[in-house]
Amino acid sequence: MKKRSMGLSARLVVLTVVVLTSGALIASAPAASPAPRSSAKVDARVTQQVRAQGSATFWALFTRSADLRPAFAIADWTARGIFVLDALRSTADDSQRTVRAILNREGVANQAFWIVNGIRVVNGTAQTLAELSARPEVSRIVPDWQGHVIQPIAGTARIKSVDGVEWNIKNIQANKVWRQFGDRGQDSVVGSIDTGVQFDHPALVNQYRGNLHNGSFDHNYNWWDPSHFCPQPKPCDNVDHGTHTMGTMVGRDGTNKIGVAPKAQWMTAKGCETTSCSSFALLSSGQFMLAPTDLNGQNPKPELRPDVVNNSWATNVGGDTFYQSTVNAWVAAGIFPQFANGNNGPSCGTVGAPGSYINSYGAGAYDINNAIASFSSRGPSPFSNEIKPNISAPGVNVRSSIPINSYALFSGTSMASPHVAGTIALVITKNPTLRGNISQLRTIIDNSGTDVSATQCGGTTDDNNVFGEGRLNALAAVQSAAPAGKAVAIKH
Repeated sequence: MKKRSMGLSARLVVLTVVVLTSGALIASAPAASPAPRSSAKVDARVTQQVRAQGSATFWALFTRSADLRPAFAIADWTARGIFVLDALRSTADDSQRTVRAILNREGVANQAFWIVNGIRVVNGTAQTLAELSARPEVSRIVPDWQGHVIQPIAGTARIKSVDGVEWNIKNIQANKVWRQFGDRGQDSVVGSIDTGVQFDHPALVNQYRGNLHNGSFDHNYNWWDPSHFCPQPKPCDNVDHGTHTMGTMVGRDGTNKIGVAPKAQWMTAKGCETTSCSSFALLSSGQFMLAPTDLNGQNPKPELRPDVVNNSWATNVGGDTFYQSTVNAWVAAGIFPQFANGNNGPSCGTVGAPGSYINSYGAGAYDINNAIASFSSRGPSPFSNEIKPNISAPGVNVRSSIPINSYALFSGTSMASPHVAGTIALVITKNPTLRGNISQLRTIIDNSGTDVSATQCGGTTDDNNVFGEGRLNALAAVQSAAPAGKAVAIKH
């Protein structure tokens, strides 16, 4: 078995305010403003765009950051979530007040966020740059950015299921968890930030938390569409990606046993409008996961946050820190931050962000023969040469749900990551005292993995930059979870 040490629990929270470092520059306006003066605070790319086009969409980031350390000592789920939300919002409100007033007075469109303590400024001019960079509370002005869904590769061959159980579910032995423990993820909640979900898909409708099971649905607190992309205020999926990943987490109907935790409830946010994911939508979705709101984005209820959030999206730049503060906040609130490692293999050092972060949990992908997929991104991470992925899971020819009421084979680390999220749900169902204990949950998944010797990108047989801690084993993870009723201290 495993021997993970490294003092990981002490490294799970990054308390510094991070800087958005990459992404596309978006939006333009007729050149009408004077050329902006250079400033140490202003990223050169922002200055260049304003000079060339007269305006730019950019981020003003603030120096102050909330102290979230006390959250780790709060045992009550509701109280812990409220503490994190209040700390983040109060810090953002206090530090952003003057800048927001300036922008609003001058009619400059802007969107304020508390999870990153930043303001997205739309079509800011040279004058806007000068005013904001002069403010002492502003730490940096950086370009707008975007992520993308980790594009799946169409499957090539269907592996015949046995009694409706797909090969990938059997590979991680989730079906044995169902049979031996009666554990199908009941009483746990999984979330996703993706392209949306067909909420009434036969394999997903019964598990949707918004299903009132009386023929009606309540999408408040269960669905968020920050860009208002869907034609109606209810979950949709225009790409297939989000429905497929959700199916792997919880999907099941009478004959299609596609999900790891088929009795877990699910909720989702459309952080990716298409195959691209705007900065606005991703950060808004990150806030929603920490503190779900009604369909108008009001009346947050952090007690309704999920136990784990699957993120099958990324950037191709492993050193990009744009989502670090969101992951920090989730971990402080007790949400397990699950990410795909990326599809940029087989070269070493190809892991994408946010899966590259030390406190993110990243998944690589392997096939039915337990061979690593050629596309699966490898480590090490640019952050302290951390081993990435953390674990690997089935990600080649994975059959799951897609709109409309159908099924398809996809390959990618996007398909691998939801296996880990579903396993987290199974572990929490086995031992609810583990809910919110990110350090212990990581240790369980790490130590229950099946070792694979693949050290070509560095590491050891026990933990390497191809497979991470090995192949995911849901049965061993659930077996190693502490007995129900035994208290497990929340570490930090």
